[in-house]
Amino acid sequence: MKDNPFRLISALVVAVIVYWSVSLDHNGIVFQERTQYRAARNEPAAVETERRMRLNDDPIVGLKNQILPENKDVKEMASYSLLPEDLNHSIFINRVDGYSIRIPKKMGVDMSLSGIRAILENEGLRIEIYRQPMDAHQGGGVQSYVNYSNLFLENKVDHKLERKEKILLDGEKEAYLLKWTRKALSRVDNDQCFYASIDVPLSKDEVMTFLFKSSEALDDQRCIEIAASLKLVDQTAEPYIRTIRQVENKNWNQETRSKYRQLFLESDQLHWGIFETDAPLNFSELKRIESKLNFTFPILLYYTGLLENADHHPNLSAALENAKREGRLLELTLQTVEQATGKGNMVYDVLDGSYDLYLKNYADEVAASKAPVLFRLGNEMNGDWCVYSAHHTSKDTEIFQEFYRYVYSIFRNAGADNVIWVWNPNGKSFPDYKWNEELCYYPGDEYVDVIGMTSYNTGTYYQSEHWNEFDQLYDSLYAKYVQRYEKPLMITEFSSSSVGGNKEDWVANMFQHIGKYDRLRVAVWWDGCDWDGEGNVARSYFIDESDELIRLFRDNLARFH
Repeated sequence: MKDNPFRLISALVVAVIVYWSVSLDHNGIVFQERTQYRAARNEPAAVETERRMRLNDDPIVGLKNQILPENKDVKEMASYSLLPEDLNHSIFINRVDGYSIRIPKKMGVDMSLSGIRAILENEGLRIEIYRQPMDAHQGGGVQSYVNYSNLFLENKVDHKLERKEKILLDGEKEAYLLKWTRKALSRVDNDQCFYASIDVPLSKDEVMTFLFKSSEALDDQRCIEIAASLKLVDQTAEPYIRTIRQVENKNWNQETRSKYRQLFLESDQLHWGIFETDAPLNFSELKRIESKLNFTFPILLYYTGLLENADHHPNLSAALENAKREGRLLELTLQTVEQATGKGNMVYDVLDGSYDLYLKNYADEVAASKAPVLFRLGNEMNGDWCVYSAHHTSKDTEIFQEFYRYVYSIFRNAGADNVIWVWNPNGKSFPDYKWNEELCYYPGDEYVDVIGMTSYNTGTYYQSEHWNEFDQLYDSLYAKYVQRYEKPLMITEFSSSSVGGNKEDWVANMFQHIGKYDRLRVAVWWDGCDWDGEGNVARSYFIDESDELIRLFRDNLARFH
C-alpha cells in the first residue's frame, strides 16, 4: 500500500520544526557569516538559481533534502557552513577550527571528525585540512612539524618529489609547499596518487595543513589559491566526532558467533590472554609459567608477517592446529614488515597485487582451521614504528584503510567465516599530529568487530621515557574509547617494564583498577622483552620476573578461573 501523501507531508513538517528548533542558533550564525563575508568581500550575492542549490522538483524529496543530508546528524551540520559565492566557487566555514576558505563549487563536506579534520571532496579532488597546535613542551615548532611530517620522502622508491619550497600566499603569508607522486596501485579503485601539501604557519605555536589528493596531476596554482584564501574566524561550534557503531557480523559460522557472544556479550568476566615467545608452536615454556601461576590462559597472542619471496606462511597452519588442540583461542596478528633498502614499502606492494597469492593462501589456511580466531591486522598503525603508518605512506591514512579492506575482501572470498576482526590503534599517536590521529585510520563499521586498546609502561631505560602506572595509562584511554566506540573492547597487549619503578606495585595497581572497566572483556599480557641496539635488555616485560610477581598474578588470576 502506498504512503498517504498528506500523512507523509505532515510527518516531514513536524521533522522540519524539530530540526529548526535544534539548529536555530546554527542558522542564525550561518546568516551572520554570509552577511559578514559578503560585506567583507563587497561582492553581490550569488544568482538565485545557484543559491537555491537546485532543489529536487519533487516537493517531498526536496523537503527531505532540506531536513538533513544523508549520513549527517545535527551536530555535524552545526560544525560548518557552506555558502555559495559565485557560479564556480563556494565558501567553506569551519566553525570548530575557526577558518574559512574559498573552494570549487559542488564539493562534498565530511565533518564526521570535526574535532580532528575537515574533508572536502568531489570526483577529481580531495582536500584534508588540519589545524595543528605545536607542543612547546616537546620542543616542537612549525619547521620541526613540517620536516617530520615529510620524512616519508626518504623512501625514494615509492615517492617521487616534484616540488619543495617556501612560498608566499598573497605576497605576505609564508607557507611550505610540497608536491609528490607515487605509482598508481592496481588494487585501489581510482587511486589518488598525485599529492600536494601546503603548511601555513598561523603563529610559532600553530600551523594549518592542507593535504590535496587526486587521481590526475594536480594544478599547483589551484592548490595555492585555495590555501591563500584562508581567513581565520571565530570558533563557534564544539568539536564533533561520529560515534563508531556496533554492526552485527552476519558472516560468522555458528561456533564463531557463539565464541564472540561468550567473550564479549554474555559474560561480565574478564578473559585473560598472554603472549609467550614460543607458543603456540611450542608450549613448554608457557606451561612452565602457567604451572607457577596455577592458571591456564585461554587466549594466545601470535604474530605473523607478510614474507618476501614466499607463497605462504611456513608456521601458520601448525600454530592454528596447535592452538585448537590445546583449546586456546588465537589472537592472530598479521603485519607488513620493513623491506630491504631499495625495495620500497610493502603496503604499496600489497595494494599492487604482489602478495595476492600469499594472502589467499593465508586466508585459506585460517578458513580451513574452522576454529574461531581473533584476527588483528596492522596493529598500532598510528605509531611511526609501523611501516603501514601514514608516517611512511604520504601522510595518507586512506592507504591503511585500503590495505585493511583489501585483506578483508580476500578473507571473505576465502570463506573465512571464523574470523573476529580486531582493529587496534596504539593508545597514543606517534607522531601526535592530527593527520596521524587513530580515527583517520578507521576502515568502517562493517569491517570491525572489536576495538583493541594498547598502552605499555615502557619504563625509563631510554632518556625520553617516563614511568606510568596502569591507571595513568588506561583510565583516560578507556574513558575516550567508551565515548568513541560502541563496539566491544579488549586490551590486545600490555605490560610493564621493570626499569625505573616498582613492577610489583604496578601489577598490584593494575589488578585494583582493571575490574572497573566494565566494558573491557579481554586483556592480554605481553611476556617478553625489548632489546636495545647493542643487544641488551632495554625493557623487561616478563610475567615471572620475581617471586612477588608470581604471587600477585597467581592470587589475582584465581578470580578468573
